[in-house]
Amino acid sequence: MFGVISSTPLDTKMDKLKNRTERLESRKADINDELKLVESSSSLRPRKTVKRWLENVESISNKVQRLEQDVKESSWYSRGRLEMDVENHTTEVTELIEEGKFQNGLTIEVFELERDPFVTKELVGDTFEKNKKMILDCLLHGDDPVIGVYGMGGVGKTTMLTHIYNELLADRVNVSWVTVSENCSIHKLQRDIAKIVKLDISKEDDERKRAAKLRGALERWENFILILDDVWERISLDEVGICVGMRGHKLVLTTRSKEVCQKMNCRKPIYVHTLNHQEAWTLFMKTFGNDTPLSHEIEEIANSLVKECDGLPLGVATMAGSMKGVDDIHEWSNALKEIKEAKYRNGDMEFFEVFNVLKHSYDRLKDPLIQQCLLYCSLFPEDALIGSDELIEYFIDEKLIDNGMNSRRSDQIAKGHTMLNKLEKVCLLEGGTDKHGIKYVKMHDLIRDTAIKIASTEFLVRARMEVIINEIEWSEDHVRVSLMNNYILKLMNSSPPRCPKLLTLLLRDNRALKVIPDDFFMHMKKLSILDLSNTDIESLPTSMSNLQCLTALLLSGCEWLWDVPSLENLTALRRLDLSETGISELPKGMEKLINLRYLNLYDCRRLENIPDGILSQLSHIQYFKSDTFNLHGAEVAHWRKLDEFYGTFYHIDDLNTCVKSWDEREANINCTISVGGEYHRVQELKNQVFLSGIDGDTTCVLPKSIKCLSVLYCRLATNLSHMVELRGTLRECHMSGCRSMRHVICSCCCNVLFSKSLEILRLGGLPMLTDLIERQKIPPPSPSSSVLPINAFSSLKELNIAICDGLKRLFTLSQLLHLQSLERLKV
Repeated sequence: MFGVISSTPLDTKMDKLKNRTERLESRKADINDELKLVESSSSLRPRKTVKRWLENVESISNKVQRLEQDVKESSWYSRGRLEMDVENHTTEVTELIEEGKFQNGLTIEVFELERDPFVTKELVGDTFEKNKKMILDCLLHGDDPVIGVYGMGGVGKTTMLTHIYNELLADRVNVSWVTVSENCSIHKLQRDIAKIVKLDISKEDDERKRAAKLRGALERWENFILILDDVWERISLDEVGICVGMRGHKLVLTTRSKEVCQKMNCRKPIYVHTLNHQEAWTLFMKTFGNDTPLSHEIEEIANSLVKECDGLPLGVATMAGSMKGVDDIHEWSNALKEIKEAKYRNGDMEFFEVFNVLKHSYDRLKDPLIQQCLLYCSLFPEDALIGSDELIEYFIDEKLIDNGMNSRRSDQIAKGHTMLNKLEKVCLLEGGTDKHGIKYVKMHDLIRDTAIKIASTEFLVRARMEVIINEIEWSEDHVRVSLMNNYILKLMNSSPPRCPKLLTLLLRDNRALKVIPDDFFMHMKKLSILDLSNTDIESLPTSMSNLQCLTALLLSGCEWLWDVPSLENLTALRRLDLSETGISELPKGMEKLINLRYLNLYDCRRLENIPDGILSQLSHIQYFKSDTFNLHGAEVAHWRKLDEFYGTFYHIDDLNTCVKSWDEREANINCTISVGGEYHRVQELKNQVFLSGIDGDTTCVLPKSIKCLSVLYCRLATNLSHMVELRGTLRECHMSGCRSMRHVICSCCCNVLFSKSLEILRLGGLPMLTDLIERQKIPPPSPSSSVLPINAFSSLKELNIAICDGLKRLFTLSQLLHLQSLERLKV
């Protein structure tokens, strides 16, 4: 019996293959869309089978495209082979369609902890090492599920645990840290732990249901260690949702009370002893500076001071920091006298044993402005990592840093960092840098307690209590009030608060706050700083318009805020932050703010334009940031005091106008600028220019401070060195989508653009690019001669080239000799 030969034409089979391929591509698009939705989740990853399927779909799609072209161009004798290829491809596409159903889902949940070690202080003494080894042994090899570490405040419990935490991270143990602190609610503790396991419980109000969800999430982990630092009273683990004793889960807690350890079922609480005198002396000299010689008389007094610190590491370190640079024996003697007298008066109170030392260190600062800076840090929540730049902005607002009309912003920022560095050097603040390279400071909880006690008559601090606050204890004596990061529903119940002395009101990060009564600010005539950032207010009260002393109005992140009353009476205003708000137009009276120095309109998505002439009247602007509308260069050129600028211009001419005005006053502006396209949201880097979609032949003059240049989709540009004029040093250059670009530079211009400072060069989507360097029309004297000057490209570390199909040669052999620093080459 003979087989039946198919009579289906090749074209019909090809159409069938194309239809099925389109179905496959649609499924691929749907899957990619679903995967994009979970990109922001740190706990979800695409399954390996999904990744492999997407790769296979990409491969077969390319094969089908080539096959379709072959069929169109086929002759009669090749159609038989092509028909077999079409059938094979159809089978493969059909199988991929079936595989693409993914009955078990597209993603898999993974559990990875943030592995950023803490910045730690050096441990001193055999006792610390013994305790650290004991705790690590209990965690890694012991049977006790709950380990309690107790001791008085300032003795070093937290410091020891940070070392243990870092060692566990280094050994790839699943460990996480939560700071509890006084007045911590179950709700807050649940929320903090939920962040660790990437669990969203924000919409669940019932604590029992939250606990159940949290327990379920934690039970998926194995050998998980949770550190609860600074526990003040018994915590019911069941009520929170913490599971211990199963799947290797363990809990470590630090507290000042042995009773808390016992109530939380710690079988063998570990007591952290104070330092003996020799250990305390070693710590004192390390902090003071071992290379600083002490006379015999001063050394005797210093030894006595160390004894008065009772072996408390925090007290010893703080005392040593406060005496740095002191070489007058009378000052040493006076310090010892003051500590002894204070200790005698309060010797029966544990807190005062360290408080007196900390208060003495505060007094020794002597500079009232530095003292005020320290007290100001206590307005932030306990254990908060306070961004240094953010803090300095407050210092400027508070006039703790000179902010006269002729003060340069860059000088003010430098002064602020100098003040913070001084507080770090005397051990009253801890400094560090986060994983994004942003500097921060942190305040030890006992130093914060001391600062709040010193300022208790003028400060009201209820920061990060995470509890519902219905009534606030307003007082006529309050000068600064911090209610940040709480759950405030109402600011007042009846009459507006009478705070005639109030200068600063920090209400930021209160998402429950939606309404401020119209008469709320009626009796706050001296209010200078008002921070309502990250609240859900929809409008501002009319009484705010009468705050004629207001110098800073901070509304960043008020995404529901659409109505801001007229600002024409706020003529003292110097800082206005409207970033990430819902406003669609600038507040009325903006042109009256002739003293305004700081204006942030970043991510105001409904704000599409600003009427001409308003910005040019704000002649004292030092800082400006915006990303949703284009600017005229002539208006920005009016800002003769500008130091920092982040924004977009309409045309190259606008940028050139600004650069000319900056050159006239020899200003070195920190800036991120876009021209001809959307603002590019690069937060971490400063001093960049983005040129997008520019088709004219005007040369762009770059500011002197520019370190990074990106050229995107400039279709007519053929040579970068003809397109831009650079006067400074360039670190990075990126070009993409410039379809007419033939050369990056010409050999006669390489000294100008690609100096020895260039470190990164990335090129992509330049199909007409034939050479990185335009060849000389006249051949060099010999084949070995280089068209490059000496040291050009000598700093280049990374060269990345993609989709530049016309490029056949990167460098000549002689040119390669200049690439002395090249570390990464990707083509």
